[in-house]
Amino acid sequence: MKNIFYPSSVAVFASMKEGKTGYEIVKNMVEGGFEGAIYPISPGSTGEIFQVKIYSDYRDLEIDLAIIAIPGQYIPPLLEDLGKKGTKRIVVISAGFSEVGNIAEEKKIKRIAEKYKMRIIGPNCAGIMNTENNFFASIEVRALPGHTAFITQSGALGGAVLMMAEELNFGFSKFVSFGNRCDVDEIDLIAYFKNDPQTKVIALYMEGLIKGREFLYQVGKTVSTKPIVAIKAGRSKAGMRATSSHTGSLAGEDQIYETAFHQAGILRVEGVEEMFDLCRALNYYTKIEGNRIGIITNSGGPAVLAVDKLEELGLIVTEPSAVLRNNLKKILPPHVSLGNPFDLLAYGEADNFCQVSKKIAPEYDAIIAIFVPTSFMDSTVIATALGKIKEEIKIPIFANFMAGRLVKEAIAILEHYGIPNYNTGERCAKVIQKIYQYTMKLKKLDNENKIN
Repeated sequence: MKNIFYPSSVAVFASMKEGKTGYEIVKNMVEGGFEGAIYPISPGSTGEIFQVKIYSDYRDLEIDLAIIAIPGQYIPPLLEDLGKKGTKRIVVISAGFSEVGNIAEEKKIKRIAEKYKMRIIGPNCAGIMNTENNFFASIEVRALPGHTAFITQSGALGGAVLMMAEELNFGFSKFVSFGNRCDVDEIDLIAYFKNDPQTKVIALYMEGLIKGREFLYQVGKTVSTKPIVAIKAGRSKAGMRATSSHTGSLAGEDQIYETAFHQAGILRVEGVEEMFDLCRALNYYTKIEGNRIGIITNSGGPAVLAVDKLEELGLIVTEPSAVLRNNLKKILPPHVSLGNPFDLLAYGEADNFCQVSKKIAPEYDAIIAIFVPTSFMDSTVIATALGKIKEEIKIPIFANFMAGRLVKEAIAILEHYGIPNYNTGERCAKVIQKIYQYTMKLKKLDNENKIN
């Protein structure tokens, strides 16, 4: 699998006309800065594309990886030729296979792959990316560098995720659109990313499973090392029908997936927004040791909403001990709430946020800092203070700075210090609950290993 993401030479079999798939893939690879050899191949064509020579014949070329985006009927003979040449890694972008009922043609591709011991991603996919070596063999926008590997069965959704990630300044280690998975599937990819040093979190969009037991076995081997965040589409009956026509997948009964994912330790999320929320946090914190959550705020309303969501999710907004109350009373002005949420009211300045964070940290497992500035308050000062105190208190801090242009610079500072910010305290609560769930799974696995 490694050479799929680290090829030394790449041939692109496709039309090289402007706006066509081949043109866009070569453009992405050249502009992205890939340093290996690039061979645009289009029979009957000559000249250059992005200062790279276009080849009409590939027989004398050393091809490490082939990207194919030609009509389906020409793919089997091309694979035969590539197999005889010794090319072992293939990405088939072309559609028109099992997703439209053309199962026989897809099986033919699979037989050729087995015959020549090739590994094939696709067909009906949007390509692959590796930000570590600037390898962007895809029709989608280039991913920013980061530490989340994203595996998606839907190429279009993958493209949308990449564009949303760009807006959020969120990066990926690898991106794989695997489409109809005639050969390489989510099991192979999870196994590879388990040991990929650039990847901290594995995110997955899937519509159905073919090899359920093998999938869960691989997940079981992986979650003790890296968290897996998954969107499983096809919850409803209409959704199940849609997945079948999209990638030819059988979505299956959702409750079975829900139970199996929970038991295996997969962190299931409802959609893309929640996936981003969780992956951003997991890049900073993979564990929350307990379920006692402290909230520090300068605004009561948002804090109450956060409390409701935390309690709904099974987390505890515990009151402070008498000792802690007395300690807080010594450092805070009168009228400030000494209960949880710790509402600083108009005294919500940087020094008070820091002192309260420091005092309450020993009694809580995570802190949500909610800050709502007035038009004359400098939210960057609060963000910087929280960033510095985070290093000292050693428990995760999540932020809900609201909202808009008043906190834009502050959010960038929070991210700089490794504090994820969310638009609402409720979103903080959902992320915390998932990370706590993952921590409990890790502890359970650890105990089982000790018994065995």
